Amino acid sequence: MPNVLVLTFTRALTEFIKTGCLDDQGREIFPINCVNTIEFWLRSLYRSHHTEIPESAGDFIARKRSLAKGAIDFAKAGRMPLYDTLFVDEAQDLLQEEVDAIKAWSQNVFLVGDDRQKIYPSAEGLDAVRRLLPEGTEHNLKFHYRLAPEICRVADRILIPQDGGTLSSTCHYNGPSPALVTVQSKPQTQVEQLNAAAEHLKQQVRVYEDLIAQGDRIAVIVARRDDRELVLNHFSQDPSLKNLSQIIRARESQETDYDPAIDPDRPICILTEKACKGLEFRAVHWLFADELRHHHEVEDYYTVITRAKTSMSVYYSESLPEDLARAHAEDGVLPW
Repeated sequence: MPNVLVLTFTRALTEFIKTGCLDDQGREIFPINCVNTIEFWLRSLYRSHHTEIPESAGDFIARKRSLAKGAIDFAKAGRMPLYDTLFVDEAQDLLQEEVDAIKAWSQNVFLVGDDRQKIYPSAEGLDAVRRLLPEGTEHNLKFHYRLAPEICRVADRILIPQDGGTLSSTCHYNGPSPALVTVQSKPQTQVEQLNAAAEHLKQQVRVYEDLIAQGDRIAVIVARRDDRELVLNHFSQDPSLKNLSQIIRARESQETDYDPAIDPDRPICILTEKACKGLEFRAVHWLFADELRHHHEVEDYYTVITRAKTSMSVYYSESLPEDLARAHAEDGVLPW
């Protein structure tokens, strides 16, 4: 069944998945170009059917609905064969029209998702997926291996599944110890946060050297797109970190020379909170974590916290957001 695609949401996650398409000798074990974003796939259907892409009208969600709705009819045109299987990651952020398009283009669909990591409130998500699937085809994962218990405990204080199970109770982590969750004890300026993160990164690049050689990465996550360049420029001025960092983002319109692929020689990935969904990192530094707090839902905090496997460091400029403040206390602090 070669006619398959792997689809997900962000360009960063797509490029991360592509790193698994090659074995340790660089040989392709899955076609790299069969991994793409849902939007790229939908737009390619318009091109293949020689149809103009709908004009961008309304907000981001309205444009996504319009794009998906038009692609549903293409499946009936008979110009292209249906896919043998469509594999879809981050299904919790699907719109109803996107679910309908996926179903129209394949009789076999395999979707994975987590309601706790839903970052688009307007999405119908897993409810729409459940209406699509036959009864008995939904399977809940009962255990995980990625997250250290210390990170699980923080995440469980932010959100737990509807069935009441916790990440801590299903944890089978077998990675480096001790794992750490560190939240700075007082507000810091942006420069102070950058300096503190830089010092930690120098140590982590050395400590996790063997794991980085096997494909692990370290993340620096920020709220605003403009902050990515700020972080990259700061690290570039440090001889120990120069040429070790890369901004992970999608190619922008009219841009021809930007390569979104994850450079294996630059283990420090700089990206936004929205772009980090679905990704995993050995260590995460969350800078300026209180910025744009009024735009954040509890799922956003849960998603960022659970990107880290072994080490999570949180920095803030004015005051720690409530969802983070009630999720962690440093060891050795006297009880109230």
